[in-house]
Amino acid sequence: MTTDELLGLRRERRWNLAWALAPYGLLLVVCAVAVVVDPAGWGHRLGTVGVALVLAVWHWWFVVAHPAWCGHDRWTMALYFVGLLALTSVLVLRNDVFQLFVPACYVLAFVTLPGWTAYPGVLAANLPWLVLPGTDLPKTLLNLAVVTPLAALIGGMIRAMEREAIRRRETNSELVAMASENARLHALLVAQARETGIAEERARMAREIHDTVAQGLTGIVTQLEAVGELPDGPARGRLDTARGLARTSLVEVRRSIDALRPGPLQDARLGDAVRQAVTTWREQYDVPVTFTVTGTPLPVHSEVEVTVLRAAQEALSNAGRHAGARRVDVTLSYMEDVIVLDVRDDGVGFGPSAPGGFGLTALRERVRALAGSVDVESAPGAGTAVSVSVPVIEVER
Repeated sequence: MTTDELLGLRRERRWNLAWALAPYGLLLVVCAVAVVVDPAGWGHRLGTVGVALVLAVWHWWFVVAHPAWCGHDRWTMALYFVGLLALTSVLVLRNDVFQLFVPACYVLAFVTLPGWTAYPGVLAANLPWLVLPGTDLPKTLLNLAVVTPLAALIGGMIRAMEREAIRRRETNSELVAMASENARLHALLVAQARETGIAEERARMAREIHDTVAQGLTGIVTQLEAVGELPDGPARGRLDTARGLARTSLVEVRRSIDALRPGPLQDARLGDAVRQAVTTWREQYDVPVTFTVTGTPLPVHSEVEVTVLRAAQEALSNAGRHAGARRVDVTLSYMEDVIVLDVRDDGVGFGPSAPGGFGLTALRERVRALAGSVDVESAPGAGTAVSVSVPVIEVER
């Protein structure tokens, strides 16, 4: 949550608290005036103060102490409002000065009652006016017919503005979240594009060196070997020296080509690279493992090859470190438009609530960047199956 959102929430809580505490100020002033002007004895005055204290405690319990109830718990707030009107009516009957507190009931109807129930609450708030002895009923009803719609209109406008403020805050939160996600995706795309560009340039350089320097050195070595049957002499010694230098240079060129290619993907032979990863894993963990290739292997984009190879290495690593498997089966399937890697083990498995590791999360992100999918099926004691599917992105070799 942003700083502006936090400030907005704090401001909203302060306003809600101010609305909840406002009736206390009015009740205190009216109660003080009533005590001063009450012509009855002190017993009657103390009784009025006692009823006012009950009203204050009633309001504190339902509104101040439990703010979550306001505007949400319909029946609890209905009970509160009935008690509010009953206590206000008692105060008005004891001293007509408490008529000054009645307008607070209009406000509290919109503060506490949820939804449409606030409007019947505004209508019911007129009750303390009507119970006052000696009231001119026709005149009072006429005045209430003007005051009540006005109070309902003002309360409805305030609620509409409050709903709009909440809607705008939620919309701003969604926009901020979307902007953050877009920035993350943009950064991820830039990084992937950079990695792809580097990988493509390295592959291009490797092909150029292979097709030019390496091929030339291979031809030189072949020619030197063809004349290697010359009799001993100065020329034979020089030929042997030239042949040795050519072979050494060819080894260095091939080492450079290997360094430019992504990992063990020599000549982009994905099946061989995965097979080598399987062999290395078997030697490391001493667990039987089978590797099967189905379909017709075809040249694909280097990013696809690297992703599938990394998926095989990650799945095998998890099987070796966590599964406690006695057997692992790896299948690489070339289909019409996708390449599917399946790694299955008979290990301990895990339940659906088990947290995923960083390696698997990174693998999902990498596969998702190629519009592929990663499916993991497992259950306690039933082993684990990891299936990685990536689309075929062909490339000319």
